[in-house]
Parts: sequence; C-alpha cells; structure tokens
Amino acid sequence: MSAPTFADISAKFTEATLDEIIQNAGGTKHTSYKFGAGGKKGDSYLSRVFRLCVYGVKEPEGEQLEVNVIVKGMPDNMHRRRLFRSTDFFRNEIHFYTKVIPAVEAFQASRQPKPKKPFVEYPKCYASLCDGVNDFIALEDVGFRGYRSPDRQSYIALEDALLTMRTLGRFHGVALAFKALDADNFEKAASALEETYYGEHTREWYTGFLQLAENVALDAVTKTLPNTKYETLATNFLQPQLFDDMINLVSTRSKLSVFGHGDCWTPNFLTRYGQDGAPQEIIIIDFQLARCASLALDISFFMYSCTSQQLREEHYDELLRAYLESAQALITDLGGDAEAVISWESLQEELKQFGRFGVGMGIESLPMSLIEDDEVADLEAIVENAVLTDVWNIKPFEQPAKRQRIAEIFKHAVDQGYIK
Repeated sequence: MSAPTFADISAKFTEATLDEIIQNAGGTKHTSYKFGAGGKKGDSYLSRVFRLCVYGVKEPEGEQLEVNVIVKGMPDNMHRRRLFRSTDFFRNEIHFYTKVIPAVEAFQASRQPKPKKPFVEYPKCYASLCDGVNDFIALEDVGFRGYRSPDRQSYIALEDALLTMRTLGRFHGVALAFKALDADNFEKAASALEETYYGEHTREWYTGFLQLAENVALDAVTKTLPNTKYETLATNFLQPQLFDDMINLVSTRSKLSVFGHGDCWTPNFLTRYGQDGAPQEIIIIDFQLARCASLALDISFFMYSCTSQQLREEHYDELLRAYLESAQALITDLGGDAEAVISWESLQEELKQFGRFGVGMGIESLPMSLIEDDEVADLEAIVENAVLTDVWNIKPFEQPAKRQRIAEIFKHAVDQGYIK
C-alpha cells in the first residue's frame, strides 16, 4: 500500500493546515511531517483515520515542536459516506470540539477561585474543517501520552469500570455545574449539538437494522431465560415501538441533562496504566454521537455494553457511587452546591426513568462487539443502493455465552425496575 497523501484526508487538507496545527500547539509554522500507521477494519465505520506527526518551529526562539495527531477524514467511497451518514456525524463531532469544549473551558476558567482539578479528559483539537464534503478533524494523538484502547470483545475489569465511571462522572459533572451556574451559556453550547441517531430523520435509515438487533436479542432471551418474567418483559420491550421510545428518551430534557457522549463503549475510553498494571487516567474520545440529554443514557449504555452480569450484580451500587462522588467533587470544585445539583436519590430516579436506554442501545452495540474480526464487512465494497442491514447484517448467535451476554442485560434492567 502506498503512503497516504493530504488528498486522502480531504481536498481541503493542505500545508496551511499543518501551520494551523503547529500554531495551535504554540508554534509559528510547520517545517515537515510524516504519516504513521492506520487502524484496523471495523474500528471506524464513519470515517477514515490517519496518524500524522507534524514538526514545527516557534519563532523567534527557534524552539522545535513535534505534534502527533490523529486526523479523521470522510470515507472516500461516497456510498459508504451516504450509508453511514458521515456528514451528520462529522458535523456533530466538529461542533462538539469547536463549540461545546471551548464553552466548557471558558466556564471553568471563569470560576473564582480557580478549580483545583478542572475537567480536561479529552484530546486537544488542533484543526478542523466542516463543509459537508471535505470535512476533517485533527486531534491530539494521546497514544503518545501512554493512553490506549482496551480489547473490543473482553469484559471490563472492576478497576477499569470504576475509573470509567469516575471519568464519566467528571464529564457529566462539569456540564451539571455549567448548567447550574451559567445556564444561558450552557444552553447556547447545547444548541450546537444535534441528535444523530434517534429521530424522525433517521427512522428509515435505522429501523431495518433495529429489527435485526431485536431478533438477535429476542433469540438470546428466549433461549437463555425461557418461561420467565424476563422473557415476557423483554418480548414487550422488543417491539416496533422501541424506536419511538428511544426518540423519546434522547429528546426528553431533565434536571440531570448534560452534554452526553452518546457512544460509551470501552474503545472510546482510552486508558493510561501504571507500571503495576493499574488503570490511572482516562481520556474520552469519539464525540460523534454527542447530545444534550439525560446523564442516565451514557451510564446505562456503558453498564449494558461493557460490563459483565457478575460485575453488575456484585458492584453496581459501588460503580454508581464512584460516579456520583466524582461528579459531586467537580461540581464543588467549580463552586456549585453538589448535593442540590445531583444526589444519590435523584441519580436513582433518573436511572429509573431513562435507564432502559442502555438496553435499547446494548442490543446494537453488544452484537457489534461480539462479532469476530473476520465477520466485519468490507466497508470499501459498499455499493450504491446499500442499506444498513447489508453491512450490519447481524444474526442470532450460535454460541450460548454470546446469547447469555445479551440476555443478561434484560435480567439486570428488569431487576432494577428500568424495564417493567
């Protein structure tokens, strides 16, 4: 394979973009660059991913800079671009980095006294362009700070789950503080985000695939938990109206609405581990599905897509308390009344109202994470009139362990009173 060129990223990615990257890193201009290795099949449906190292200089000192970036560009296959609605997702993520993050940074910087530990668990954005055709975004490659993605199929360990929940608590906590202390600017930032997944505008695009996901889930529950209340309630949940319920869940604003991530599965929580193997810090990536909605959407998505039933049964409250304490600590640090903003009771209430969202999303994300690498469709082979089910053609699982993993999210959600 030949080395990538700027044109592979975007017709609008140029030498001037490299200058912009260096300037946003504190330098004056770029001096040279080199491309690095790309990702693997199935890790990015919506974009093409490039690694780039940009060298630059800071005048007049003559100081040398080296900036490592991940550049996401639109798929060059137009059918793939249309099928995965890349334009919508790119626009939303670029707005997150260029409108929401700067608003969050300005809010945190405006607080007196200054917060001791502001929320900074995201990559820096060095350059972007959004015109619906040549979109790209250049983000800090946090791999050079030791952050890496966990394995796509394995269950998350308790220590990783606790750190993820604490990080999610800080991500939501900054939004809760922002909303409580500067509501006008919070709403202005929130208006930059759009619903990319569950809306009337996506019904035709998504519901064929949702039907496949419902079939896979129903097969899993009926074979794993036959003749139980779980089978009955899962059957009621897995009906055609599920799409409307998901629209309702993402569009209902509540007292605990935040800037949500929208895609809370493990690969989007890059983790830095200590020499003893213990997880130390997380950086959150991939905000293409970001939305302003209930914090319970992200929590339930993470719980049902990334944790095992054993972990949930043994540590569910512990994970929620780690989240809550972390959110409250940041709200306090930013000068808010943490207990008035979010309490254990209001968190539980929110999960009762919105927690089923994680099941609706889990019946998609779990089968997608459980398919083997050789079952992932060739994205460059997508043809003109392809629909989502041509690429995401998921079928009931033969392996009992995979069926069980899907069935267990219904068991937990029913036991918690999220599905009734």
